[in-house]
Amino acid sequence: MQKPLLTLALLLSTTIAHAQSPATGQILGHGYVDLGLSVMWATCNIGANSPSDYGDYFAWGEAETKTSYTEGNSATYGKSTYTFLDAASVNWGSVWRMPTHEEFEELLNQCTCELKTVDSKDGFLFTGSNGNSIFLPFAGSCDESLINGVNEWGNYWSSTYDASYPNVAGNLKINAAINDMFERYIGNSVRPVTEGNVSEKEGIQSSGQISGHDYVDLGLSVMWATCNIGASQPSDYGNYFAWGERSSKPSFSEGNSTTYKKNKYTFFDAARCEWGEKWRMPTQAECEELVNKCSWLWTTMGSKQVVKITGPNGNFIILPAAGYYDHSGTIYWTDTNGQYWSSTPVKNNKYSAYGIRFSRHSFTHGVQGHGRFHGTSIRPVTEK
Repeated sequence: MQKPLLTLALLLSTTIAHAQSPATGQILGHGYVDLGLSVMWATCNIGANSPSDYGDYFAWGEAETKTSYTEGNSATYGKSTYTFLDAASVNWGSVWRMPTHEEFEELLNQCTCELKTVDSKDGFLFTGSNGNSIFLPFAGSCDESLINGVNEWGNYWSSTYDASYPNVAGNLKINAAINDMFERYIGNSVRPVTEGNVSEKEGIQSSGQISGHDYVDLGLSVMWATCNIGASQPSDYGNYFAWGERSSKPSFSEGNSTTYKKNKYTFFDAARCEWGEKWRMPTQAECEELVNKCSWLWTTMGSKQVVKITGPNGNFIILPAAGYYDHSGTIYWTDTNGQYWSSTPVKNNKYSAYGIRFSRHSFTHGVQGHGRFHGTSIRPVTEK
């Protein structure tokens, strides 16, 4: 990332402004406006009740407000290793997130920008080509325990950073409309963005059907089913299986597993057993391909938290955060985590097998070992 990045000539106005456009829609209780851009922009800052409210202030990569913002108490300032928390996703739900540097550039380049006063507060009104608009107030910034620049400037965090500059991250300075860099420890505003909900209709994408089950070609080495085993819609959780067992069961424990802690066992591929010989469980390598070659986006489908996984060719599948069953007989982490079996056991380990795991708490996804006795989802694959 270069510094500075972009300056936009402004159309200035000293007149009292009308408020921004009415919300185009609402997700998880928060309104958004469609400006005709690649994402929808929230109507308010995090912590605000109206477009002109200043809302809360966050250090970059942190999801909670503080009484003081310093270099010393920053979780990311000057650090090469840290956990980045998206303040929008943590506070508003995973369908919301902080904008990227590119999305700020889009806001600056493809919208008109006017200095306006709304509810006695100065800020910029950004109007898209479709006539819709959002208002970003001059909320200032927090340095130590002081809020500076209220009604004079506004600083809005993006999620973008440059690893070469561990002290700074992407920021939109709206009194000058500059998409620039800013010290990470400073408390700035956050205006979330969203791609919107995924409806059940939109979530059913199919490249074909085998034995009554749809699949999607993501541009990978295999084709992925549109639903979990036992599910009728992409967002349905479906059935849960212990690794290597052919059918679901009412409880899952170390004692009733046919493969856990066993040196010798018979492995059953549940996908083949349930759906027929042309379907199977994915291998570890195929799961890693899904993780590494596709983009992953947390969103909602109906009332369920899901991930939308888009392949290199633009096609996508939906995996619901179905949680998993542990030995207590309780299902854990529905709407928060997803676990999906592969057919590959962990080498030299009679306790575990590989599977996909993703988490809404940490916003991570990867392939790792799970206890074979866990009751976990299965998303079948089929050959091309």
